[in-house]
Amino acid sequence: MLCRPQSRRWVWLLFSLIVHFARSLAAPTHLSGDAPRVALYALDFLRRGVWPFYIYSMFAPNPLLVYLQAPTFVVFGFTEAALQGLTAFASALAFPAIYLASREVFADQGWRFARRAGVIAMLGLALSPFFNVYYTLGDETALLPVMELMVVAACWRGLRQGRWSDFGLAGVLLGLSQYSYIVARVFPLALSVALFLALWPKRQALTHGRGLALMVLTFIVLTLPQWLLFLSAPYTFFARASQVPNQFDLRVVLGIKLINQLMTLGVYWEVPHIPYLRRPMLNPVLSVGLLLAAAAMFRSRRASQIFVASIAAVMLVPDLLTFESLFPSANRLTGAVPFIFMLAGMGCATVWQWLETRPHLPAWAGSSVLVAVLLAGAENQWDFTYRVVPRINAVPGYEWQTPLIEIAEADYIAAHRDSGVLLPSSEYQRASLSFLLANYFPERAGGLKPPLTLGESVGVVSAAAPNRATFEGPPAGYLPDEWVLLKNGVAYFLPPLPASIEPAGNPYPIFARNGVVAAYAFPARWAGRQPQIKPTSASFQNGLDLAGYYTTDLLPGQPITITLYWQPRYPLPDDIQIFTQILDRNGGIVAGIHDWPLHGVYRAHAWRPGEVIPLSYRFAIPADTPAGAYQLITGVFDLIHQTRVPTVTGEDAATVATFKIPLAPDPSTPAHTLDAHLGNAIRLSGYTLEAAPGGLQAALYWQARATPEADYTVFVHVVDAAGNIVAQSDSQPLDGQYPTSIWSLGEIIVERRIIQAPPGDYQVFVGLYRWETLERLPVTLNGQRLPDDRLLLGAIHVSH
Repeated sequence: MLCRPQSRRWVWLLFSLIVHFARSLAAPTHLSGDAPRVALYALDFLRRGVWPFYIYSMFAPNPLLVYLQAPTFVVFGFTEAALQGLTAFASALAFPAIYLASREVFADQGWRFARRAGVIAMLGLALSPFFNVYYTLGDETALLPVMELMVVAACWRGLRQGRWSDFGLAGVLLGLSQYSYIVARVFPLALSVALFLALWPKRQALTHGRGLALMVLTFIVLTLPQWLLFLSAPYTFFARASQVPNQFDLRVVLGIKLINQLMTLGVYWEVPHIPYLRRPMLNPVLSVGLLLAAAAMFRSRRASQIFVASIAAVMLVPDLLTFESLFPSANRLTGAVPFIFMLAGMGCATVWQWLETRPHLPAWAGSSVLVAVLLAGAENQWDFTYRVVPRINAVPGYEWQTPLIEIAEADYIAAHRDSGVLLPSSEYQRASLSFLLANYFPERAGGLKPPLTLGESVGVVSAAAPNRATFEGPPAGYLPDEWVLLKNGVAYFLPPLPASIEPAGNPYPIFARNGVVAAYAFPARWAGRQPQIKPTSASFQNGLDLAGYYTTDLLPGQPITITLYWQPRYPLPDDIQIFTQILDRNGGIVAGIHDWPLHGVYRAHAWRPGEVIPLSYRFAIPADTPAGAYQLITGVFDLIHQTRVPTVTGEDAATVATFKIPLAPDPSTPAHTLDAHLGNAIRLSGYTLEAAPGGLQAALYWQARATPEADYTVFVHVVDAAGNIVAQSDSQPLDGQYPTSIWSLGEIIVERRIIQAPPGDYQVFVGLYRWETLERLPVTLNGQRLPDDRLLLGAIHVSH
């Protein structure tokens, strides 16, 4: 039986599928990363009719998985099984695909050889824990291997039989592959290079020129929308490109990465976020097969061997040119994986054929290669089951274990979905949890007026570790009093409402599947009232309005809470980010954030026209933040074109509010007191005038009688006996850091100025004026307006 795989290929295929799905069921729970976030695009597609094209979380137009997920979720619900089952099924299709591709490509070495190579490659994939686990997580990467393999199989079948239908199928699959994963962009280039190197030496391509032209034309038509996007917004093409840090030599980095790639194949692989640690991609038998395939290629230079090796080599380039890490990325290697296994299968089939032709060996000797592949694969499976998985489960808080907390919370909420449940917004903003809750609460809405009455009973779920780190990271700015209300099939996003719940019972733990305490739940009564909303008006050209805001006070060393209330006038055309910043008077950023609204679980692209969405942030304000005026600004960032969206009046940001950090009280007293009034809002209550090295020093004691209407400039003039100004100091109070427009009623502002002047006897005058017009404020003393609207402080002698 083992010596005739061509007659038992369906048995081996069935065996491969059983192993694959059995491993999928036994793999650790994993819902982090892109998988649940992309699934929310399917929710937006189903509930809001949002057609995803450019997917921000993947920085690419990769909507194919979304359109496949949508009908899957309709039938099976937003569940782990539906999410991971789709990609498990897609990756399972790689088994027959790699067999077909191997059979077609290696047919030039004989049908028996080609089938053996295909069976070994198929079993290699099936018995690879890396492939079983990684491609069944729900990520879009699972779609690429089967599509690449089917393109190769159809293309080579067309080259062999000359049928246009095969070339047309290859073109369709090649075009669709471009919408599967970002690495697929390199696949058309790899295919072109491989076909040229394999076919051009014997001019074989010329005999199939029309068929290849049909494949290319079909590919162009299907990928035209993508390339139009790349041309109109170049960022979308280069989004995931990263640069080598300046301190490293590019050649050294590329050399290290290439060595690490080769190590990954057969020696050692360390990938922090993949649980299959330290074992190479290929087992020892397949590693030897890969080396033998390379040797056979250099010896015989068959077109099929050159073709597969060329594709594998070019598809290693995306990882090679991604400088996020010196270690290979499982995602980036996706495009090369099937062809590496094809080469390994071809090398093992070469050994099989060689053993079979040795007259001094028994007839079954060649079958020992297949047995070796099976035993090495079984050892890999045993190692994964009894070493890797227990190791994962033994690490508290490990990324693959943490999503169990979200699963436990979702299970509890699902069991209590008939009553209102309050969940911290930071918890709901974890994509894995919001995905699981979509099965019971598929609608999302702004919660400015939540469907709750004062005193109504609600359940409250609070995570045991709200700031825990996962692959996707904890949401920025955790606010303990910001809730999402889950009621009547809708998730309502509420603004921060301090003291909004009154506990009505003791908390009790919610246990995750691994036995850890995931969260606590307790009954409560709703005590939240309508939040304070300050009106503001800012409209952006993409149809988004800022309808209001609320902030706490700006104080050094204290956090500030900011809530912005956004309202779309019509469906937004594209995904956006929103930036919110606190700026000092010079435009420096004191605190701020530039983020995807609600961490992507309710994208602005899916917001309903007219609904109000509160977005809240909590910023840490440095303790050394000086007194003065500050601005709160906000704006919208176009993710596709990487530009700020202007307001309808043309500004690139909207000013929401102004803040003031008051001056610390000054305990000093003036040497001279007086009662001089400058305009209607400012009083000079005293001053101190004294000599200083090389000049003089004036201390001015201002007092606000009301908040001044404008920012006035203070002038201090040093005048000689002839009336000439020999020195002066003109600036806003405290060098502009504390302008008059932020002075409060009754506030005393003490400012000190040192003015350099030549030796001599002088008079010192002071006054205020508007910089824009140079118009001085009227100065009155003892009810009399002073000439030239300036106040004489006194005379002073300046010496060396």
